[in-house]
Amino acid sequence: MAWLSDLKRDFQRLGKRHVPRADRWPVSGLTAFYGADSPSTQASIKNISSNGIYLGVQEHLNVGQLLNLKLQIEGDSEASSELRIAMQAHVVRQDEFGAGLMFVLPAGLDAALWEVLVRGAVVLTDAEHVVQVIRTLRIVLFLSRLCPSGAEEAMLLLDGQLDQNRSNMLFRIASHTENLLAADPDGGRMRAHPKLVASLLRDGSWAPDELTAQLWEGLFLSSCSVDEPDDSNLILVDLLTQITTYQARIFVHACERALKAAPASGDFTPASVVLSPDEITRLTGVTDLARNATDLAYLFNLGLIHKLFDFTSYREIDSFDVTPSRLGVELYRHCQGQRGKVDPQLAEAARKHLDALIPPPLPNPFEDVTPPTPDSPPKNEGVPLS
Repeated sequence: MAWLSDLKRDFQRLGKRHVPRADRWPVSGLTAFYGADSPSTQASIKNISSNGIYLGVQEHLNVGQLLNLKLQIEGDSEASSELRIAMQAHVVRQDEFGAGLMFVLPAGLDAALWEVLVRGAVVLTDAEHVVQVIRTLRIVLFLSRLCPSGAEEAMLLLDGQLDQNRSNMLFRIASHTENLLAADPDGGRMRAHPKLVASLLRDGSWAPDELTAQLWEGLFLSSCSVDEPDDSNLILVDLLTQITTYQARIFVHACERALKAAPASGDFTPASVVLSPDEITRLTGVTDLARNATDLAYLFNLGLIHKLFDFTSYREIDSFDVTPSRLGVELYRHCQGQRGKVDPQLAEAARKHLDALIPPPLPNPFEDVTPPTPDSPPKNEGVPLS
């Protein structure tokens, strides 16, 4: 993503040389869809600016009317959802050639960044960079709506902090979460804590496979609420960060089985889930039973399953107890998008497990050391020197 920093520097240099810059730029390669309820009518884009867009619209539109817009690459009817930019705009004028619309942008959006991205989408000629700009435009809009109090920390991840693979995963998690929120009747009112969003995207970008990516998307979704946003889900982010691909397979399977077998009423106690060697081998794809047992021990040390595997016995391994703990079920439910504050007792238990598993770094013995002062000469109290 270093291209974004380069793009910003190029535009800054243009400004320093006082090169004239048009307020509006002609557009090629992009098309628009608009509509009062949903963006279903296609229109050509005559020009665009950071403030609005001029469309080749034939039908009459009322000045002041609010429209839903969707921008995407021209001719790509099957465009990936990551490459579709959705926003709203007010009709501000109309003539015989088309209609001028003014964007309705989120209050928390960085105007300078938005201008750089809009201009980049229409002036860049490299197809790969155009795709990256469009994806970035979409995520910037999403984060600005979700965190109106400020999404700067999350947006910094878009500016060269991550390698290409992690950037792709970040875009995937953010765009899928946006789609899930769009399907919620209250999705437009959802907000999230900026610090939590930054942690979700930063740590979630390491997701190595489809299953763990889905867990991060569910946790992101559960972290969005119409209530005052808080960062209470940060403890769940810390837990999910520790889970590997194979452990995720065991963890998800255990929770699914336990919840399916749990009674419909009364105090919830996860049902027992015990796997045979064949079952756990098919589940993880790992034939080394000792390796599977080690993954169970790690999940136990995270506090996510109920029983520690017994490594003291020399008998042949014939079963694996993967029954999830209450904390494990809590994490799983949030990773399925279920909202609700984490029980403080479970949060405290999770913190203790993490502290035991990952002890804090030893203090630097040279920090906060006050250098010794030179000894003061003895005071002359009237005693003769000779």
